[in-house]
Amino acid sequence: MIKPALAEKWLKALSIIHIVGGLLLPILVFSHWSDSYFAQIAQQFPDSNPESLRFLIGIFGPTLASWGLLFYFAVSKAFESLKQKDWWFLVAAILIWGVLDTSYSLYFNIQAHLYLNGFVILSLLLPLMFTRKYFLK
Repeated sequence: MIKPALAEKWLKALSIIHIVGGLLLPILVFSHWSDSYFAQIAQQFPDSNPESLRFLIGIFGPTLASWGLLFYFAVSKAFESLKQKDWWFLVAAILIWGVLDTSYSLYFNIQAHLYLNGFVILSLLLPLMFTRKYFLK
């Protein structure tokens, strides 16, 4: 088992990565780092306009940053209260995003999301699983 303080710091760090990544995403879509990602998407949607794809992914950045900010707040409150309902709130937030985003991506054969989402889901859920016993009714 890990201590709640360590899990809280880990989850807050991941939240900050989401915030920073989301703020950078509108810029990163134009870098060479995103070329292989856009090649995979263009392969699945051959009739799409590459600039439209960059716009759609780039505009998702502020949503990602906002999710990170809200998750940071939710983590702070959950680890402050240590109530079971707050633990379930965090788990539900992760699973709603993770299951639906990954399923939708796989439906459109965007394999990169399976690996990226899987890594992020595990990184978020494992600290919660290890600290569940600290969250009281």
